[in-house]
Amino acid sequence: MLNRRVAFAVVASLLSSSALAVDCTPAALREALATHANADQAARKALMANPSDKNALDIALRTDRDNTAWMREVVAQCNWPKQSEVGKEGAMHAWLMAQHADMSPDFQVAAAAAMKEAVLAGEANGGALSRLVDRNRMQQKQPQAYALNPEVTPAKTLRFDIEDPANLDARRKEIGLAPFYCHAVEMSESRKLPIEWPQGVLFIPTECPEAE
Repeated sequence: MLNRRVAFAVVASLLSSSALAVDCTPAALREALATHANADQAARKALMANPSDKNALDIALRTDRDNTAWMREVVAQCNWPKQSEVGKEGAMHAWLMAQHADMSPDFQVAAAAAMKEAVLAGEANGGALSRLVDRNRMQQKQPQAYALNPEVTPAKTLRFDIEDPANLDARRKEIGLAPFYCHAVEMSESRKLPIEWPQGVLFIPTECPEAE
């Protein structure tokens, strides 16, 4: 099994041909992350204001492509941006662009691998990582790793499609998420629908935090 350093080197080699030079110094990277994230949000707000505007759609798509290309180089050259260097806001800006890289699912997978290294080191947000991973897996028609997003069945129940359900809570715990039981209760209460308890996931009632 590859150790973490070797695994990250493999990920980095897949991410980038180093076509763009990135300034990895914390101040410069923090500023660049904010600039790219602001462009992301501005493009989306313009499109939401007028969803039928083809020009707004083109700008949003081009912004996503440009941000994805840039983030490939950031991860390859700088590793995943650390909270201790670019701040929590800067680290979330990096996540935002990976989250919106839907046209490049291969990058989302590689970015999630790099981000997980940061999460395990206390340098990124585990909840954000889980959203990136499960978003990508849903788009690829694959079972979810962290079971964040249920589907509503014709019988009006919430059903979760889960990869390796026996180890779900171990995966969630590894990145700082509450047990699945707590998430299931929260989903059921917020949507006012009963849960179909997933086969293979142990039913272990537990005291849950107020918010996950």
